[in-house]
Amino acid sequence: MAVSRLEDFFLPEKEDLIPLPRGSSLFYLPYRYPVGFNLQKGSFEVFRRYEGKEVFAVAAFLIPAYLRLYNPAYRAKNQKTMPLWAYTSCGFYGGKFFVTASRVDSRIRQSPRFYDNRLIKKQVNLFCKNFPNNRLYRHLANCALNYNCLAAKNLFLKRWEAPLPVSKNCNARCLGCLSFQDSDCVASHERIRFTPSREEIYQVMYNHLKQAREPIVSFGQGCEGEPILEAKLISSAIAQVREVLSRGTINMNTNASIPKNTEILCRAGIDSFRVSVNSLRKKFYDFYFKPQGYKFKDVLESIRIAKKYNKFVGINLLVFPGFTDQEKEVKSLFKFIENTGIDMIQFRNLNIDPYLYIKELKLKETLCRGMLNLVEEIKSKYPGLKTGYFNLPKEMFFNQKEV
Repeated sequence: MAVSRLEDFFLPEKEDLIPLPRGSSLFYLPYRYPVGFNLQKGSFEVFRRYEGKEVFAVAAFLIPAYLRLYNPAYRAKNQKTMPLWAYTSCGFYGGKFFVTASRVDSRIRQSPRFYDNRLIKKQVNLFCKNFPNNRLYRHLANCALNYNCLAAKNLFLKRWEAPLPVSKNCNARCLGCLSFQDSDCVASHERIRFTPSREEIYQVMYNHLKQAREPIVSFGQGCEGEPILEAKLISSAIAQVREVLSRGTINMNTNASIPKNTEILCRAGIDSFRVSVNSLRKKFYDFYFKPQGYKFKDVLESIRIAKKYNKFVGINLLVFPGFTDQEKEVKSLFKFIENTGIDMIQFRNLNIDPYLYIKELKLKETLCRGMLNLVEEIKSKYPGLKTGYFNLPKEMFFNQKEV
């Protein structure tokens, strides 16, 4: 079995490999020929045919809570862009599939075995019957039933983190945007097409925070644009909820691009922010996010404001092996942690065709720490910083280091 970071091939170490986590998916990669290591020749080889038939590489898509350590090793027959998934290197030995991955969050949130689709369909019908005029419930029903969104399923199962999409617009043009693409890469979700009313937002937020087990509501989901653009509407709904209910956590997943709107949300009573970044270097941030009317310094200023209001701030670090663990990237990450005083890093596998990311960011092979080493170094160097995969309920903000 061979693996890759950018375009070079490697042999994985034993500690890089774990059995394929239950519930993960396997993909074949059309017109990507697998690369393996020939033990007799001592070299990597491209494998194109078997018993006269053309063969293609295999990749795994990991269930939540697992971090990808390497990309699949392949050579492409053509460069047609693959769909937006986090392709993880995968091998087979002794009757089992193995992947290069590591668990970075011990909690069992979003494990597929906890989602009974028959029960979910029943609950969806019940919610839509009870709230027939709320467009948000209908939108999220589609997410739960047709897009297999686990967060949307949580809403109807009355537990954990639920999505609250609001914004149909965005001020970034992310290379790996899940809800809008104007290239030959198809978006993974249908973006919300309407702006919900304050009452619709309030109804979904209030019901989940009041009834759900360990409840979190999060603005800024894969089926919407950038929620900070709707800060006034959202903050109005937050303030309305907080007048009558203190239970539960209100979070925003955001690009944190408008500092004044961040302050509006802080004053309204939001509990936490998760700020998405692929890099803490402006050049590579801009390559990926393609900001429309804001600058990277605005993101940093929003984080400063949120911390001034004592909000819990994490970053959604979009991890790409061979880039995230490069020396310059690591140094910029460490500097960012020390300068901002963020509370958490969520390690998230970047969903994108590896070739597209390498090409658009003009990435080159260079000295890397290795993703396993980077995670361990962060834990050792910053013992007060939480690391994980999922957003936290406010009860866990400051009571333990790891999750």
